[in-house]
Amino acid sequence: MKDSINSLEEIYIAYKSHIYSYLYNHTNNPQVSEELCQEVFLKAFKGLSSFKGRSSIKTWLYRIAHNEYVSWCRKEVKYKCVSIEGKEAYKALVENKSPLDIIESYEEAHNIKNVLSNMNDEYRSVLILCDLHNLSYKEISNILQCSLSKVKITIYRARIKFRQLYEKAGEKY
Repeated sequence: MKDSINSLEEIYIAYKSHIYSYLYNHTNNPQVSEELCQEVFLKAFKGLSSFKGRSSIKTWLYRIAHNEYVSWCRKEVKYKCVSIEGKEAYKALVENKSPLDIIESYEEAHNIKNVLSNMNDEYRSVLILCDLHNLSYKEISNILQCSLSKVKITIYRARIKFRQLYEKAGEKY
């Protein structure tokens, strides 16, 4: 029993920040993200005995998180924007950027956020998983429960759409 509690704790410690970040990038709401994250780990811990190992624990947790996000969207359609400002601000501080550079980074992050929030959920999700969370196409395929070729095509189309919207907004991509 003690070993299983330790392994649950290790899973939580290893993946909590990733799952929270994924949910926050979708909801742009820290309280909702925290609640959804708790639900993800509650469901994961309850279902751990039924985990078959066909994918990694990480991919399995992202799938649960994706399902929780979709369920939440059905209830709360009004929260459909993505935030990357925190990540950009942190990056700017770590890289010792000047205040002007930080402002420009913030503005760029804001522009990217606006473009992503104007994309459909399918495109937004694959871009977040691929480009913000650096997941492989195979992991994304498992999370979204679709074929590898569909993931590749969707990412390709999402990047084209992103580029079009970004340029239409007057920004260089």
